[in-house]
Amino acid sequence: MASIQTIFQYPSSSTTTTLFTSSLSIFSIPTLPSYISVKSTFTCFSSSSSSLSSSSITDRAEIRLGLPSKGRMASETLELLKDCQLSVRQVNPRQYVAEIPQLSNLEVWFQRPKDIVRKLLSGDLDLGIMGLDTLSEFGQGDEDLILVHDALDYGDCHLSIAIPKYGIFENINSLSELAQMPQWTKEKPLRVATSFNYLGPKFMKEKGFEHVTFSTADGALEAAPAMGIADAIVDLVSSGTTLRENNLKEIEGGIILESQAVLVASKKSLIQREGVLDTTHEILERLEAHLRAAGNCKYEGR
Repeated sequence: MASIQTIFQYPSSSTTTTLFTSSLSIFSIPTLPSYISVKSTFTCFSSSSSSLSSSSITDRAEIRLGLPSKGRMASETLELLKDCQLSVRQVNPRQYVAEIPQLSNLEVWFQRPKDIVRKLLSGDLDLGIMGLDTLSEFGQGDEDLILVHDALDYGDCHLSIAIPKYGIFENINSLSELAQMPQWTKEKPLRVATSFNYLGPKFMKEKGFEHVTFSTADGALEAAPAMGIADAIVDLVSSGTTLRENNLKEIEGGIILESQAVLVASKKSLIQREGVLDTTHEILERLEAHLRAAGNCKYEGR
């Protein structure tokens, strides 16, 4: 769990504002290597920055928070917010918009996690919760994405390379051994199936793979090697059970990214949109209070 002590300094005039100084865990994605989850220090910045044009933010008055719309991440996000006394009230379960009564002027929008990232970048959302893997894959280092909290304590998984346990891979147990296999040539490169078409190729390039190609695939990636359409896969791994059941294995050095749920904000929104900073502060305080309490209970064996 991140240790965040955030100091908010409010404006003494209408011309400039120091937004915040934090002891940790608020940083823009470019400071984060694509395959490593690290904690960093965010330094304060000013609303008078000439690099951020007010015209890039729409004229809407409400603050928008994007939440995952389906699956386990969605249910666990709602449960976390409920535990933080921020229950989401949705009049119609078929609607994509809801509210959190404790936060005035806030709209909750249920979206696919990758769309939350895209809409943070477009200015259609101000805040969002998604996995760090999704943020890193679809954010691709954009400086407008600010990681407000990097450890919400659910959605744990990691992005990893997996290869068959059999055949030419039987005695291959590390990334370096995989790279050094003589089978990979310009004419016959290592074939990797993945839905992570940014993080996967970037990682392999940084690790020195010269002869490798990627194919796009969504779902049932574990079947690709057995079907003969890929030599390896890059996919999210939680327990590893699915890999084992499909005769696949992870290898040393093959973890690309450790991931869990994170809270993200648009830098432009924090600077330019009225109320976003206060709302972010409120959410952050409630998250930290709950996570500290939950951590203490685990430590005390309750």
